[in-house]
Amino acid sequence: MSTSARSQNKEDWTVIPGLCFIRKPGDSLRCTLAPGHERDHLHAYTHTSWPHRSGEQQAD
Repeated sequence: MSTSARSQNKEDWTVIPGLCFIRKPGDSLRCTLAPGHERDHLHAYTHTSWPHRSGEQQAD
């Protein structure tokens, strides 16, 4: 991924712009919805969903 297509947050983690990318607990699936969405997380390819957790960050 090019430097212009990603950004760094204050913890020096790479943030994936354009995707929520929060990991499903206990799995490798990541949310493919837009960042800041207000519903449950969703992995679009497997149609798997899971609820929001407190304090979630992309690079967990």
